[in-house]
Amino acid sequence: MKKILFLLVVSLILSSCSDDDEVFEITTIRVNHYKTTTNGFFFGGLGTVLLIEEGNQIGQDNFTHTFNGINGFDYELGFIYDLKVSKTKLANPPEDSSNIRIDLLEIISKMPVSSDTEFNVRLTLNQTDGIFNNWVFVDQDNNYSILNSSIRIDCENLCNELSAKISNQEQLTGVFTHGEDNEYILKEILNE
Repeated sequence: MKKILFLLVVSLILSSCSDDDEVFEITTIRVNHYKTTTNGFFFGGLGTVLLIEEGNQIGQDNFTHTFNGINGFDYELGFIYDLKVSKTKLANPPEDSSNIRIDLLEIISKMPVSSDTEFNVRLTLNQTDGIFNNWVFVDQDNNYSILNSSIRIDCENLCNELSAKISNQEQLTGVFTHGEDNEYILKEILNE
């Protein structure tokens, strides 16, 4: 039954491609339990991206950004996923986008991480050209989040310190744990 379902998914993906698009690889990737920030070179703005390992790199703890996303994949923070995916080379990719599309074929595993697992996410960046990138958004009700994402930041007793450091345009990385429903809990602020 799994083989039939797999073949059906592959054939649907292949039939949805334009005549010149070509599936060139079926591979396994691991998706990390958190998203990280990016300055958006490939998609036009500050935001967040998935962190992945691929093929024989899985388990090496050497995650890299994927700007493509994964079609058909509903990502949930706090879980490490192993996925079977296909990669398609697009004959006519969208402007300012990758010419590779990644499609989910199968979720091999979905493993929760411990709620006290710490991870680092860049919050601000001073670029060499004088531009200050700030991924922390504070709304009118003083709720913190990561810019252009649905990830809320619970900064606990560090909110005032975080706001002051951002106002001073300091380069910052946050040490976080996972909270509930798309929330990062700020445990420490690292000046870089």
